[in-house]
Amino acid sequence: MAIDWNDNKKRQAFRKALQAVYPSGAALEMFVDEELGENLEAVAGGTNLQSTAYELVKWAKAQYRLDEVYQAFKRQNPTYAIIGALEQQPVVSKTFNLSQEYWDALFQLFLPDDLADLKRGFRQGFSKALGFSFQQAQPNYPPLIELTQIRELLEGYDVDAKGPVLAVRFVECAIAELHRSSSSQGNERDFTALKKWVGSIAQQYNVPPKPAELSKIADRHAYLLITIEVHSPDVNVSAELHITDIAKPIRCFRKPRTSCSIDEVVNQIVEWIGEAEDTEAIRECEDENVILEVFLPCQYLEEEIIDSWIVKDGEDKVKIASYRPLLVRSSERILDRKIQKTLLQKWQQMKACVEAGNACDKFHLQDKCPEERRVLTNFLKNSEALGLKLVARLPTDFETRTGLLNDIIKAPIPIALWSSKRAEIDASTLETEFDNLLKQSSLINFAHLAQQLQARRMMSESAKHIRLLCDRPDRLPRLPDPDREEDLLVAS
Repeated sequence: MAIDWNDNKKRQAFRKALQAVYPSGAALEMFVDEELGENLEAVAGGTNLQSTAYELVKWAKAQYRLDEVYQAFKRQNPTYAIIGALEQQPVVSKTFNLSQEYWDALFQLFLPDDLADLKRGFRQGFSKALGFSFQQAQPNYPPLIELTQIRELLEGYDVDAKGPVLAVRFVECAIAELHRSSSSQGNERDFTALKKWVGSIAQQYNVPPKPAELSKIADRHAYLLITIEVHSPDVNVSAELHITDIAKPIRCFRKPRTSCSIDEVVNQIVEWIGEAEDTEAIRECEDENVILEVFLPCQYLEEEIIDSWIVKDGEDKVKIASYRPLLVRSSERILDRKIQKTLLQKWQQMKACVEAGNACDKFHLQDKCPEERRVLTNFLKNSEALGLKLVARLPTDFETRTGLLNDIIKAPIPIALWSSKRAEIDASTLETEFDNLLKQSSLINFAHLAQQLQARRMMSESAKHIRLLCDRPDRLPRLPDPDREEDLLVAS
C-alpha cells in the first residue's frame, strides 16, 4: 500500500519506530546491512540514535528507497502498531495520543532500580492490551536494559486507539510488580501518583477495565532447563522452557543457544529467566517464577560452580539458587540410553513408593567412600535403592573425588545427596538434614523439591552445603542435532 512519505508526520512516526525497534546503533546498523546491503555510517551519519535514524529516513527518501526500508521493517516486525497507522486510508496526518508531558510525568515516577519490575510490567501489559506477546510482535528486539527503551516502545505503539490501552495496562501491571517487590523487601511504597496517572488516562481515553486474571492451574509449574556442554575453553549453553501438562517445550527465547565462559553462563540464565517469565503460558502456572533445572557436566559438580553464580535482585546480590529454586541434573546422562532405560524403571518405582508413603525408606545410606571405582555404581544399579544418602566425607584428592561423583552419575537413581563441607558436619547431623528434606518434599514433584531445598538451605546452617543431584526420564532437553543446520549455529 502506497504511503505518502511527503507527510512529515508519517516520516516522524516511522523514524520513531526505527528507534524503538532498533534501540542501538549496532542494531540499526545490522538492519541496514542485512536488509538494504548498505553501510549505515556511509549513508546516515549522526551523533546519536535519534539523529542517525533521522538521517537514514532522509537519505532513503532522497534515494527513492524509503518504501524499500519500510517494507524491510514490515517483514521483520509484521505486527508493529505503526504499520496499521501508516497504511490507513484515507491518508491523514496522525498525531500521537499522549503528549510528551504525559510521558514525562509518568517516567518521573519511576526509579532506576525499578527496571526489572517495569520490564515484567511492560511485557504483561503488552499481552493484555494487544492480545499477543511482545516476543511474537518483535522477535528480534534486543534485551530491555534501560527505562528509555520502554518509554520509546510505548510512544512507538501510541499511534491508534490501542496506544492509551497499552499505556494503562503497562502501568497497572507495573504497579502490581513494584508492589510485589517492595513487599518482599519489607518496604511499603506509595503508588498514589501512579494510580492517579493511570486513572486519568483511562478516563480521558475511555480505556475499558482491565481484563480478569487467568485462573491458576494447581500443580502446573514452569521449568527452565539449562544445559551446559563443555566446548573447551568455553561452554555451549542452551535453554528450553517446559511447563507441566504441555507436551512440547516452549521456545520463547531470542537466543536459545550460545557459547561463553562458564563464569558468564549466569548472565545468560538471568536473561532467559526474564524471557521465560514473560510468556503467556506461564500465567496459568501455580507460580509464575520458573524452576531452574541446570544440567551440569561432572567437572562442575566437583567445582560447585552454582555457588559462584551471583545475580542482582533489586538492590541485593544473591546466589542464583536463592534467586530462583534450582535443581542440578546431569548433562552426561541425557544421551546415555542405558542409564535412561534403568532410570525409567527406578522412576516408576519411586512414584509407586511415594504413593505408598515409603519412598524415603528406599534411600541407601553410604557412610564410607568405596575404595574401588564402580562399586557404588553397581550396588545402586542392582539393588532396590531409589536414592543415595552419602554421609561420608568426600575424598580430598581431586581425581578420586571426581571419580566418586562420576560413579554417582552413572548410577541410575533419581536422587542422590551429599555435602560439600562434610568435614564441618558430623554424619548423624547430615543424615538428619537429608531425612528432613526428603520427608518434607514431594520427591516426584521437582518444583516442590526445589522449593524445599531452597528453604532448608536458608533455614539451617548445616543444610547450606547440601548437594542434590536428581533426574527424571520424562523431562529432558533436546540437544543440538548435527543434521539440523540451525542447531549448529551458536551465538557468542
